[in-house]
Amino acid sequence: MKKLSYTKFLLMSLLIWMIPLESLMAQTTVTGKIFPAGSETPMANATVQVQGSELIATTNHNGYFKLTIPEKQDISLVVSAKGYQNQQLDVDKSTDILVTMFAEDEDETTNDYGKGVNVRARLVPESRDGILILESEDQRFKYWFDTRVYFDGATYFGDASEIGNGVNIRRARFAIKAMLWGHWGGEFDIDLAYNEVDLKDAYIRYVGNNWQLKAGNFKEPFSMETTTTSRYLTFLERPMINEIAPSRHLGIAYRNFGNRYFFEGGIFSSEIANTLMQDENKSKGTSAGYSVTGRFAYAPIKKDRQILHLGIAGSYRTPKIQELGDPSNAYRYNTRAETSINRKKYLDTDFIEDVKYFTLMGAEAAYAYKNFKIIGEYMRNDIRRDADKVPTGEDKPSIEGFYIAGSWIVNNGDYYYNMGEAEFNQIDFRNNKKGAMEIALRYDYSDANSFVEGNKTPYIQGGSAEGYTLGINYYVNYNVKFMLNYTYINNDRWADGKGKYANDKTAPTGEGGIDFSIIQARIEIDF
Repeated sequence: MKKLSYTKFLLMSLLIWMIPLESLMAQTTVTGKIFPAGSETPMANATVQVQGSELIATTNHNGYFKLTIPEKQDISLVVSAKGYQNQQLDVDKSTDILVTMFAEDEDETTNDYGKGVNVRARLVPESRDGILILESEDQRFKYWFDTRVYFDGATYFGDASEIGNGVNIRRARFAIKAMLWGHWGGEFDIDLAYNEVDLKDAYIRYVGNNWQLKAGNFKEPFSMETTTTSRYLTFLERPMINEIAPSRHLGIAYRNFGNRYFFEGGIFSSEIANTLMQDENKSKGTSAGYSVTGRFAYAPIKKDRQILHLGIAGSYRTPKIQELGDPSNAYRYNTRAETSINRKKYLDTDFIEDVKYFTLMGAEAAYAYKNFKIIGEYMRNDIRRDADKVPTGEDKPSIEGFYIAGSWIVNNGDYYYNMGEAEFNQIDFRNNKKGAMEIALRYDYSDANSFVEGNKTPYIQGGSAEGYTLGINYYVNYNVKFMLNYTYINNDRWADGKGKYANDKTAPTGEGGIDFSIIQARIEIDF
């Protein structure tokens, strides 16, 4: 009798354990990913529900979902997301389901060419610090404007009797920028100043988490001062030596950055070809030339409102295509004296001919702590000419210079550094309802003279000059700025615009140049 009771006990225990085991064996796990139509960016926060059940899952930031269904059944899922059509699908496998979501009312919309629109996204308009931005709710589509107007005026005195005072629209820029499908971007930027249409940035790019690939017309990565947009410059004009830094050219470049480092490098050709350049290529078969340029920056100190920036840059360059009538295989350095109203270029090497190639080198350093900033750069251009075609000792001319500047935001602001660009951007207002005052000083020097050893007269008489600038800026808000600069320019005897401007070249070294002062002001609005 006891044996029988023990047997019943074992049978009952086995049945009790088999029930959950059978149930567990009947469970089905369904996994998958959800994407918006036409996009490689997964869709987060979409809802996946088993039809006729309360079983629901929500996709994570990778678009991934997982559902565990406790019993065997034909599985039908309903996928929904705000702004998109519901998708219903029968599941015949439990893993690696890919779901494509289409925007609402797609079948009722056609484009200008009569084709049905596959993807629609509602754009939400918003003003962010005065910039108009249109962005979709899922942030895959974004369009914004970058418009600027600078109204400048300047007066000159000293050895400046032949320099006319005046006013002008220094910049009248219109740009539209876009991010499409979460990763693809582009920009179209024109300048209408001086009653001329000048195409600036025009490029396509693909943007990753901390990298990008860009192709088109844009600035080569050389010099913090040159790559920084004019909206955020501390002084009205860049230093004279920055004229040797390459600006916008056609090319392709790769950028990568992290918490403390930045790198960008690329290969570039000429400027956007105009008709004169095209004629030169047609008549003489002149090649466009090329350059390989790179910039690296590292921040050994990077804290909240404190940054130490160190950077280097380099470029190998062959002569670019010139305009019709200009000599081939030539290079020319000329620059205005830190003002746009006076168009005279005292520093001018004229065309240096028989150039095989030239190399640029740059070093930069900056330190900012809250509302104090100091920055400096050194740049040098070493030109290599064909030694068989030029006089002995004249095959290696060079141009070099540097600047150092310090600035102080007196009230209500701190300096902001962007590692993604390796440069200082818009200042941070402590109270965006109050303006900020800034005081700045800068010294810069540029030398475009090249001497044969033992000669006192340079064979390249480009001139040298130094500039002393005091700047006072008032930031009304994020969009409006008033700027006032006083600059003293000290030219040497060779800085005469290749003989166009009177100079006493018999005067002692350091004397005889055209020296003058500039007072200039700007009213700027960015929107």
